[in-house]
Amino acid sequence: MNFEYFFLHEDTLIERNLDIGFELYGVGHLAWLAAITAAVIIYSSHYKKLSQGKRDKVKKFFAVAILLSEIYKDIVILIIKAPIINYLPLHLCSFAIFAMLLDAFGRKKPLIKQMFAFAFAPGAAAALLFCNWTCYPFFHFMTIHSFVFHGWIIIYFVMQYRSGEVELTYKGLWKSLAIIYACAVPVCLINKAWGTNYMFLNAASEGSPLVILWQIFGPAFGEMGYLLSYAAFAAVVLNVIYLMYMLLGRIFKKGEPKRENL
Repeated sequence: MNFEYFFLHEDTLIERNLDIGFELYGVGHLAWLAAITAAVIIYSSHYKKLSQGKRDKVKKFFAVAILLSEIYKDIVILIIKAPIINYLPLHLCSFAIFAMLLDAFGRKKPLIKQMFAFAFAPGAAAALLFCNWTCYPFFHFMTIHSFVFHGWIIIYFVMQYRSGEVELTYKGLWKSLAIIYACAVPVCLINKAWGTNYMFLNAASEGSPLVILWQIFGPAFGEMGYLLSYAAFAAVVLNVIYLMYMLLGRIFKKGEPKRENL
C-alpha cells in the first residue's frame, strides 16, 4: 500500500500530471461492488432477526456513523486545503445524512422511507455504478470514503426493506420526485452563484447515463434542455424502480408483516 498519494486532492493530482486513478469497472471497482453487495446481504439478514428495540439502536448507530464520517471527510478537505465549497452537503446522497438522522431519531415518518426507496438508495447505487472519483488511486482516502458512504446508505435502506418496515406506494414515488424537484431549484441557483455542480445540474457526471442527455439535448437546447430532460429522465427511472420493487415484492415479500402506510 502506497500512502504517498493517500490524501492528495484531485486538483493536486492534475497539477502534478499524475494519472494514477482506478478504472471504472476494473478489478478494484468490481471488488468494491462485490464487497458492498455482500455487506448488504449480511447486514440486512442480521437486522431481520433483531427485536424492534435493537433495530432502533442499529438505525441510530448508522445515522450517527454516516454523519461523523462526513464531518471527518470535511475536516480532511480543510486540512489539505482543498476547495471545501465543492464538498458541501448539497448532493442528493448528502441529503440522505439528514434523512437518516430524522428517520433514526425522530417520529415515524413513512415519507422518509419512501425517499430512501426512490431517491437516496437508487442515487447511491448510481454513484457506485458510475462513480466520479476514478481520478483517485484505488487506495486513497476519497476512494474509500466514497464507496463506504454510498454503500452505507444502501445498507440502511435494504435492512428496513427486507424486514418489512417500508411500504412502497405509487403516491410515495411522486411525493419523493416532487421533493427532489423542489430541492433542485435552490441547488441550481447555488450552482449558478458559486460555479459548483451539485446534483449534477450544471453538467453530467462523466461515465453516467446523464452524459447521453447532455450530448443529445445540451447542444440543441442549451442548459435548459439538459435540465428538462434530466427531470423527465428521473421520472422515468423512478417508475422503472417502482416496477422493480413490485416484482421483488411478489417474489420475496409474500407472507411478510404488513408495512406501515404512507
